[in-house]
Amino acid sequence: IGYTTPASGARSSLYCSDIGKMINTPVLHVNGDYPEDVVRAMDIAFRYRKYFRKVHNELDLPSITQPLMYEQISARRSVPQIYEEKLKSDGIIDDQTITSVRESHKAHFEAELARVPSYEPDASALLRDQWAGMVWPGSAEAVREPETGVGMEMLKRVGSASVHVPKDFVSFSVRVFDYFLEVHSKLQRHIKNRTRSLESGVGIDWATAEALAFGSLMLEGCDVRISGQDVGRGTFSQRHAMLVDQRTERVTVPLNEALGTEAKLELANSSLSEMAVLGFEYGASWERPNLLPIWEAQFGDFFNGAQVIIDTYVVSAEAKWLKQSGIVMLLPHGLDGAGPEHSSSRIERMLQLSDDPYVPTPDGKPANVNIHVVFPTTPAQYFHLLRRQMKRNFRKPLIVAGPKALLRLSAASSSLSDLGEGTRFQPVLDDSIADASQVKRVVLLSGKIYYDLIKHRETLNLDDAVAFVRLEELSPFPFKQLADTLKRYTQAKEIMYLQEEPRNQGAYMHVMSRIQPVFEEIGYRGTLGYRGRKESALPAPGIGKVYSVQQKAVVDAAFEDL
Repeated sequence: IGYTTPASGARSSLYCSDIGKMINTPVLHVNGDYPEDVVRAMDIAFRYRKYFRKVHNELDLPSITQPLMYEQISARRSVPQIYEEKLKSDGIIDDQTITSVRESHKAHFEAELARVPSYEPDASALLRDQWAGMVWPGSAEAVREPETGVGMEMLKRVGSASVHVPKDFVSFSVRVFDYFLEVHSKLQRHIKNRTRSLESGVGIDWATAEALAFGSLMLEGCDVRISGQDVGRGTFSQRHAMLVDQRTERVTVPLNEALGTEAKLELANSSLSEMAVLGFEYGASWERPNLLPIWEAQFGDFFNGAQVIIDTYVVSAEAKWLKQSGIVMLLPHGLDGAGPEHSSSRIERMLQLSDDPYVPTPDGKPANVNIHVVFPTTPAQYFHLLRRQMKRNFRKPLIVAGPKALLRLSAASSSLSDLGEGTRFQPVLDDSIADASQVKRVVLLSGKIYYDLIKHRETLNLDDAVAFVRLEELSPFPFKQLADTLKRYTQAKEIMYLQEEPRNQGAYMHVMSRIQPVFEEIGYRGTLGYRGRKESALPAPGIGKVYSVQQKAVVDAAFEDL
């Protein structure tokens, strides 16, 4: 609807509502001069919305752009005047009653307006019904770091179920064949690899860790829903949460089939209509706090099509309307030569939208921020993040700069014990260097470049000279955890931040503006150095050779002068 847009410039149809016909949306036409019919139409619309289960402020002067139409409108009597005359002519009311109704209605509005300064919303009303048992994130009762580890027996049960191929019966005319569902030949390796890693307890990849998180939550009574293009298979052919019979095209979801829980995993392979899909999933997160709602962008860059939902709802609804949401946005991120449109989840934008404080909280605990922004580098970390969303007794949006190249990198795998009882998400991951006192340089970083760096460090035989500390959670900033980690490196002469993103992008600006309290805590008198790409209008180069040259320079910069 364009209030000041001429009809000829807004549509080719007779009515502005005709666009609804392409999706069979009910359309109600009513003449505004007939209030009783308007009330009937509104009643139908509200009852329809309530059964099936979303305002505009127009301060413009439309007469500036459409003078002839609004000259006619201005010349018309108002709808209340027309309705009053109709009621008078029908003998229902008289002039005295009309005056009385007007004055009474105005007095009611003025009385309500006078109550505004002293009005206090009843926040507790928002934690009833399906939200019963939840608390406010900033309250003393909020459990921010719950236990998210799972027992080995449950993990192995879920893992086995995630690659379960069901026995089925298919009838052809009068014969009945008893056979196993025929999966794609290339998925046989997927099934064998997952089974092998579960039996050995090592080599747990990202898709397996995700399936273990989903299934364990289902066993605990939580539904899981993930939407986005190709989410059943996974953009990078890594998830395979659904199997398709190669002879009948029958689809089965192994976790639903094998676990037998009331809770279900729902896979919605949606179109690339980011705003609509994220908006739907966000709405679901309001309605069902016991649902883990996930929207996965095909590539992280694609979230920009849903920016209006992110700005208006995801990052601000709690502050505006006291509405909590556990929505998870999975945004595949990482420079790998794929070009400027398939490399960046624009993590700098997400961090800018966060209300993360620039200084630590007085009690040293993580701040109660509007959104959590994370950049996990291991499957175990991802597993704990997904479970943390549902094990908390409150809800917060979670923005995940997700993996691409790491999905199949053996170095970026986890052990089953990393998911076991007593384990949880770690906002900071320290280096495994044996003797921290020998370290001369500490490099802070986030993301997949960590694996390039440790590989190159081994090649250069500099294991004792430089340490790589990963910031896995960027909002809220882990002041205390980072300070505790850096205290180990008593002989470090310099601390720097390294990233593969351009300097004006990525997490550098967020980290730089919050690092000083950490330095003061550990007694470090230097400044935070920077290593990485220079400023750029693009998130990544579009030419593979240019990317390779730049990436090598970034990695080499971590070891300069050592």
